[in-house]
Amino acid sequence: MKLPRNIILICCCIIGICISFIYSLKINYNSIQDIKANVHVNIEINKLYESFITVIARLESGDIELRLSRDNINTLPMVVLYSKIDNGNPFPPFIRTLFFRIPKESANETLDAINGISIFIGNKLFYFSHNDVMNLQGEEHNGFMLYELRGLEYKKSFISSLLKIHPWINWYGDLNFTVKTISYFIYHPDKFIITWCFLFVILIIFRNNINNIYSVIIKQKTQLAEYALLCFIALTGFILRINGYDFHSSWYDELYSSVIASDPNKPFINTFGDPGNPPFYFILLRVWFIIFGWTEQSGRFLSIITGTAAIIALYILIKRFANKKAAFMAVLYMSVSEYFIGFSQETRSYILVVLLAVISADRFLIIIKNQNLTIKNLTGYIIPTILLVNTHYYGILMVFASFLFFVIYLTNTKTLTKKKTIVFFAGNIIIALSFLPYFFYTALNKALLDQNFNSWIQKPGRDFIYTALVIVLLGAMYLYKRKFLYTTIISSSCKIFINYALFISSVIYLIAFSISFYRPLLERKYIIILYPFIIAVVALILLKIITIFIDKTFTNKAKLFTNIFIVFFVLLLILNELDEPGGGWDLYQEAQAYISKDSDANSQLINMSIDHHSNVRSFAAFYGYKELPFYKDGDKYNVIYFNPIHKNDDFIYSKLDEFGIKYNQILKIRINEQKNVFKIYSYDLE
Repeated sequence: MKLPRNIILICCCIIGICISFIYSLKINYNSIQDIKANVHVNIEINKLYESFITVIARLESGDIELRLSRDNINTLPMVVLYSKIDNGNPFPPFIRTLFFRIPKESANETLDAINGISIFIGNKLFYFSHNDVMNLQGEEHNGFMLYELRGLEYKKSFISSLLKIHPWINWYGDLNFTVKTISYFIYHPDKFIITWCFLFVILIIFRNNINNIYSVIIKQKTQLAEYALLCFIALTGFILRINGYDFHSSWYDELYSSVIASDPNKPFINTFGDPGNPPFYFILLRVWFIIFGWTEQSGRFLSIITGTAAIIALYILIKRFANKKAAFMAVLYMSVSEYFIGFSQETRSYILVVLLAVISADRFLIIIKNQNLTIKNLTGYIIPTILLVNTHYYGILMVFASFLFFVIYLTNTKTLTKKKTIVFFAGNIIIALSFLPYFFYTALNKALLDQNFNSWIQKPGRDFIYTALVIVLLGAMYLYKRKFLYTTIISSSCKIFINYALFISSVIYLIAFSISFYRPLLERKYIIILYPFIIAVVALILLKIITIFIDKTFTNKAKLFTNIFIVFFVLLLILNELDEPGGGWDLYQEAQAYISKDSDANSQLINMSIDHHSNVRSFAAFYGYKELPFYKDGDKYNVIYFNPIHKNDDFIYSKLDEFGIKYNQILKIRINEQKNVFKIYSYDLE
């Protein structure tokens, strides 16, 4: 009787899970971020006809008429009508189709008055030239002509074709929707409380089976289950990193990495030319481009692979020197952390720094633990550390901190000898020598002796000062109470690792903090090198506290479920409270796409652009765009375009003042609410 009852109960739970999940998703899908792209519409039209045109968006809830705004400062015959498509919610709506509506009696004249239509969906531009507009086929409706803008689609949707519905033009894709929905379901259990209740009932029903499986796995000598779980976590991290990696275009620093430093068509010495970053990442990226192609997607994929490898490397480090369970907890956090995901989706060196720092620490602790400075052990430490110091300046701080720890630890354990000191010091000399070519070619003159280098970094502010004070205070408390901690919270098996992780994190931060009062170099994204060690320490402490709590409170049978429950919600708490996305983006590609399309559509005019940055000349080729001639004061032109990469409108206006260009010659093409392409007409065009 019990078996049929359980089967009926399980079937009811499964049905309840499906119904409650679909229902909860339906009422909460508008709160799921990044499943729909923002849409911005720009129509360049003769002022005489601007009142005749209306843009209509067909949403899930019906058609809405868009409010079209315009600039009032220009004296040109043309104006740009602009609108962002929204329905009053913080996230963009599902958009099926875009139309524009014109009174029937003035339809032909109004179409002829449109110079171009630019629609930005996410980071993609859909451009309709004057000829494209004139070829649109309209439908008459209640005295108006409706013209559908066809071909607008960010990504194809299997779901829409399966349901036989019109696809959404701003849909980020089915895979993205699946990943974001699962993430939202896990991160926001309060939104799916009924679904979680049904899941909890199923866990209770199968509690004996799960305990038995768990007991069998624990007793097995094979490590298959461990490897399977690690692969699952790493695969989860990979999927989260590859999903949406191309939804935002490269920002300035990424373009610099790809075009100035690592372009395989430029001299190899370019990889040594950046005073802010040593050359190893640029060399690696250059080789990667040679093998897999010089594209934005290719460059970012290298970071995705590196970020996934960092998950595995961190697991090996923590498991080897601390605790397997803590290792799983730490890498689970790293795999789903938006901070690490963000840095794994940009063509920059920061996630490589994380990987190399973890490998270097692993090889260093092997030397410390075994106290055996063989050629094999020393080489295993030297090679990744050479790569680290030649990837980022903070690698040098890590080498210095590691050497200090080596001397202090061996002195404290009374195992320090002259031979060990000389051998390890010689290894550090080799590491330092590897940095000299870059140091003398680039870093000395362009960074250390140049007071304008990295002038954007400010001296430590309040947050950094408070952090330094907290580190000093906690360090003092740790030294004072370390015997108590060793007997209650920190197990002897992981004492070396925790000491090293705390020491390395504190020393690197405090050195960077101290130097920054003379020469600022403390920046949040730079201290990503410390995060793996901080995560490891937090995981070890949390795991110990959880274990003590469970041992005193629950029976053996309930321990597994309680452990899972507590770890799950601790992770949720950390993710919701502390996570901030890493990485960044600019809008160069979107702006350059518009400039390229619009100038090609008006090739009979003399089109130019403004060179406001020494590197901007090389960026267009990365995306396959033709770079226009650069305007010089006094040149004759019909149209000048200004791509505002990494700059705001105030900078653009100041640049225009240098050329004596009046503001009433400007049209603004809005890529989004913050960035505009400036299109500057000559008065001769009138």
